[in-house]
Amino acid sequence: MLRHALALLLVGTTSALAQPVPTPDCTADVTVHDQLSLDVLYRCRSTQPISFEPVGDRTAQYAREAPSGRLDPVNGLVEARYRFDLSGFARAVNSPSEGIQRGKGVLAPLGAWLLEPHGYQKIPTIDIRVHTPEGMVFSSGLPRVGDGWRLAGTTVRFVGYTAIGKLELHELPSPAIGSLRAGEAKKEGILRLALLDGFGEATRPAIVDWVKRTIEAESNYWRGFTADQMLVGLVPMPRNGVGYGRTQPGGGVSIMIEVGDSIDARRLFNDWVMVHELIHSGMPFIRGRGTWFMEGAATYIEPIIRARAGWKTEQEVWHEWVTQMPQGEGVFARGLSQASGRENYWGGAIFMLMADMAIRRDSNGAKGLEDCFGGALWRGLGGADRIGLDAYAQACDAATGTRSMTTLLDRYFYNAQPVALAALWKELGVALVGDRIVLDDSAPQARLRKMIVMGPPDQPPKPVKLPWQS
Repeated sequence: MLRHALALLLVGTTSALAQPVPTPDCTADVTVHDQLSLDVLYRCRSTQPISFEPVGDRTAQYAREAPSGRLDPVNGLVEARYRFDLSGFARAVNSPSEGIQRGKGVLAPLGAWLLEPHGYQKIPTIDIRVHTPEGMVFSSGLPRVGDGWRLAGTTVRFVGYTAIGKLELHELPSPAIGSLRAGEAKKEGILRLALLDGFGEATRPAIVDWVKRTIEAESNYWRGFTADQMLVGLVPMPRNGVGYGRTQPGGGVSIMIEVGDSIDARRLFNDWVMVHELIHSGMPFIRGRGTWFMEGAATYIEPIIRARAGWKTEQEVWHEWVTQMPQGEGVFARGLSQASGRENYWGGAIFMLMADMAIRRDSNGAKGLEDCFGGALWRGLGGADRIGLDAYAQACDAATGTRSMTTLLDRYFYNAQPVALAALWKELGVALVGDRIVLDDSAPQARLRKMIVMGPPDQPPKPVKLPWQS
């Protein structure tokens, strides 16, 4: 399977080489050695002196023979060379978010090992070309351009993960952004899945299958996948479950998730972390006090995606919301700008429920929250972007033809207004009786409730079979 994945990588590279490639400001040629040391040669076009700076203090400790100070151009070109001890860095840091090694493979953000060029008036475009010995691979969330990986529009500091060394790499096809909408041409994107060493023999195929089916479930909600190119790096951990997940935007989209080294398929599909992180990959990073918005959206949408795939029941979704959303109810009296801790997740989820209701009501059932987020993504606001809350709300409203999102932001973010969940459940016709959810179709907003989890009647959900159902 690894050999097949590497063959796909070579085919993709050959196709890309046929395309004309604009000249970048810098190129970084990286040679990977067997012991996971990196030789980096920077060439930057400039008429001004350029310096090459480490993103963090720890990076500086492992960059050997790194240039110091500003380097003058020679014939319009600045060159810099250094060697980076990637293995030493990853073993010392030993953090899934900052850099981690398993076997002879490393998952680390680009800024862990690539120096940042300083001295340009604008953010430079950098093409990164990586040369690996036989049996080793390199992958990133950055887009492929020609024979390299292009960093444009953001700095090295904000770029997500890279996977380097001996690891299992798969290139999984995914529907391109918005390509499952009615009347759209079918196009494919690609999710690069990197598994660090340490997963059991029986576990690896189950994990790949889990990711494939999750791509399908996410794509059905977004009507296309969340990104046309993405890296997902999975780190084995010595327990039977799914652990910490992190999505990093910047130049491209990448995700890291800790997964039990011997986890079984049922535990994988009963877990929420992968679906949650992929939702983040379809939304821009919200600048300022936007954590509640990003985490609230992922917390709210995750069980809906799994229910529409047939992995949860509608009653299970309402049970989760009725029992968990009270953790976020109190923040509304202070205003969502004051959210912290669990309030970011569940206060944000309450807001998303009210936004979903408002969009459906204001559009007479024609649109829902999926059209808000999906529409913004189709218009170019995805996981690699950074944007203010107001601008994103306006993009959402433009996609739904309403003012639902901006109106709710004014009410609950820029101002403080209490929310009574008990009254909201009664309006929707949702009651918890003992430990069982009872749905009342005579409730005032029962019509909206029926569309929230499983979608409107004219857009029935598309189940994604579980492995034991195939």
